[in-house]
Amino acid sequence: MWLAAIGVILSSILLIMDLGRPRLFINMLRVFKYQSAMSMGVWILSTFGACVVPGLIALELHAHQVFGGAIDQLLRIATGVLIFGSAFFGTLLATYTGVLIGATAIPAWFLHRVLLPIHFGVTGLGSAAALLELLGHRIAPLNAIGFLAAGIETALWIWLEINRHGGADRALHAGHSGWLIRGSEILSGPLALILRLANFVPLAGISFLLGALINRFGWISAGKVCARDPEAVFASQR
Repeated sequence: MWLAAIGVILSSILLIMDLGRPRLFINMLRVFKYQSAMSMGVWILSTFGACVVPGLIALELHAHQVFGGAIDQLLRIATGVLIFGSAFFGTLLATYTGVLIGATAIPAWFLHRVLLPIHFGVTGLGSAAALLELLGHRIAPLNAIGFLAAGIETALWIWLEINRHGGADRALHAGHSGWLIRGSEILSGPLALILRLANFVPLAGISFLLGALINRFGWISAGKVCARDPEAVFASQR
């Protein structure tokens, strides 16, 4: 929960910086637009934070037995509900970036709008598991999640290599952005999988985290390259 709380605070700050003015963040909460990816993102982030922060407080109060009797029982129930809410909205938040960039007119992103939310969600899940393992939580469920995430990332990398759209998504396969994406997919996919099979769990976690981080820069770079490429725009409209 501490990691989630830190994450939601940083995410809120970065989103406000991206919007330019803090007031715009508040304004977007005035209306709920389910057809707007940005509006949904603000609401998901806000709801996630509304679950995480109180959930963390309730968890700490319950863990340290600050209150006793009925109040402690209520805290235990509230903690469970808020943790469940955090997990639910955290899942939506993990896929949100993929949904957002897939809803644009940039061909390299739009053509992979189905793959992107899955990809971002899986890397988010795998990164969380890897980070917890590196912090010392070496338990079987986290290892299983790590295997699952690395396996799915390997499959998505293969699919991305096969499902090419010529000039429309050339930025994903060529140049600096292409190498960033390919390299990151290898780190978070097959390499992380092989390291886990060899029982090098910490190295697998580091590999996955590094791949997930580089991958973000790769997709953003590919989008910028694609937006400046007239041939990509024309190819996507054929």
